[in-house]
Amino acid sequence: MQPAKHVRSNKSRLDTINQTQSHFLVPSEKLDKVTRRVIAPYAQIERKGLKEEDDKAGMYLDMNRFNVFLEDTVDLESLLYETAMVLKTVTDSTGVFVYIVDKLKNEIVLMHPDTENPDRHEVNMTIREGKTAAAHVAYTKEFLLLEDVQRDRRFSDGLRWIDAKVALCMPVVKPDGDCYAVLELYRTNSKIYDDNVVYTVVSVACWAGAAVHQAQARVTLQKTAHLNAELRALLQNYFCDLASIDTMLTDMLTVVKSFIGAMRSSFYIVDKDHISDQIQADMWDDGWSSEKTTMPKKKLKVNLSLEQTPAGYVARTGESLNVRDAYKDPRFAKEIDPTTGTVVRSCLVSPIMDKTGVIGVVQLTNKTTAQPFDVDDEKVFDVFVSYCSLIVHFYNMQQKKIFHENLNRVFCELMSLHIKPCHHDMDELLESSTVVMAPNNFRSFDYHISEGSRDDMPSLVWIMFSETFTNRNFDKMAMADFLLSVLCSYRENPYHNAEHAFCFTHTMYLILLNNPGYFDFVETVSLMLAGLCHDVDHPGFNNNFLTLCKHPLASMYRTSTLENHHYFLAKKMIEVSSITLQRDRNLRTLTAFCINLDPST
Repeated sequence: MQPAKHVRSNKSRLDTINQTQSHFLVPSEKLDKVTRRVIAPYAQIERKGLKEEDDKAGMYLDMNRFNVFLEDTVDLESLLYETAMVLKTVTDSTGVFVYIVDKLKNEIVLMHPDTENPDRHEVNMTIREGKTAAAHVAYTKEFLLLEDVQRDRRFSDGLRWIDAKVALCMPVVKPDGDCYAVLELYRTNSKIYDDNVVYTVVSVACWAGAAVHQAQARVTLQKTAHLNAELRALLQNYFCDLASIDTMLTDMLTVVKSFIGAMRSSFYIVDKDHISDQIQADMWDDGWSSEKTTMPKKKLKVNLSLEQTPAGYVARTGESLNVRDAYKDPRFAKEIDPTTGTVVRSCLVSPIMDKTGVIGVVQLTNKTTAQPFDVDDEKVFDVFVSYCSLIVHFYNMQQKKIFHENLNRVFCELMSLHIKPCHHDMDELLESSTVVMAPNNFRSFDYHISEGSRDDMPSLVWIMFSETFTNRNFDKMAMADFLLSVLCSYRENPYHNAEHAFCFTHTMYLILLNNPGYFDFVETVSLMLAGLCHDVDHPGFNNNFLTLCKHPLASMYRTSTLENHHYFLAKKMIEVSSITLQRDRNLRTLTAFCINLDPST
């Protein structure tokens, strides 16, 4: 190695930093092509043909090149193996073993040079203290220097794979504290690893741990960013009513399965309106998929309270689950999920929550690699679950909307039944319309209904409509039905009652009678109808009072509360009775007249 005098620190001249950095000074003739690729992030290569004073860059630890290392590296295990082989050369070791830590199984797995097919001949050891040095280092996460492997009583199995005399076991620990791998350098001779070699291996292991952490984080971020984009596009279609809930869930589950690599998926929406102690839910299951076809999606009603399944457990407790081995989990007695009919080896289950509790459950079952779901899968799954809460909330809102729309139809039918006049009253009106004569002063503005009998009001209104529409024929039964329905819909108020409606209509009748030709037929019909209906179902209070007492009508209509209410009822009765032929145009005109005729309210 080169002398330490060639080392230049960027920030400090502390001896510790200088000493550490000096171990990255490697003559270029000692490095082959693969070695240069691996050592590039950690050290500058000594360049020949340059004088010492001309080599201004110097040979020091270049952290900026570490970013390039992260961007260009995707196969972490392959790179780690190449790094270990370089360390073997740099440290004059006889050989090196690389172990990858499997946290789920609590084992370390020996890496083979054929990293593309690592499972072909898998050799593993349980992580624990003692027995073997590599497993011990993975357990303690501290490096271990064995000066005499064969006489060290702590590790009776030695290095297990080879008869070595000296060994240096180095953990590759990520910044979050997890041990990713163990590098086991060994020598078959008795030459002990000195402090310089230990410094070099420690430093490289630290950088490798940081590289692994950053690379894994980058992959997870890329996955979540891509997943976010896919889910946002699907949500936009769903919220714009371009897709049904079945299509939406099917597509979203397909997306998340492809991202995580799951074989099956299930989605549950808890039925909050079910009045019982049981947890009832609608379940969507995606069925089995093959190369060309997909089995039809199933939508079932299931009881999650009784089923001893992961989904039932999550629905009852509200806790997320990552079942790594369902066969060994005592909470789930059955190997086959009775709800989906799936053989469950491992599953990832999460509740969908709101302020009231669990509103849904989503489950992914069995990875295509036959491995359990890991921490990175959980992070991606959490992103998916956050979108699921929006879907379930919107779905519940749609169900409530559909329910209240149907409820309104029922109430409208009930209202129509109650305001429909008795057929005896209709027969009496039709008979009296040809018998009852208008009072002498009826065509005068001085006339008031109190001068005659209030029982004659329907007949007198009939006379006004007959004279106003003298050139047009209308259905007598429909008109009788409409007039009696409107007059019966006025409440017994001191002022806004049926008599008030009659007086207003009588005034409008006289205006139209004395000014022929100013209004066309549609305007004439609208004015007469608006006059009769302009205060229908008036509660006896003004708009300001309804707003102050937070009446439901004030919540329905922000402005012109009662006027809109009168118009709605008038429109409903006109539609039911079908008294006009040009109904659509009449109703549009009626809207303006009903809202503007009575500004006093």
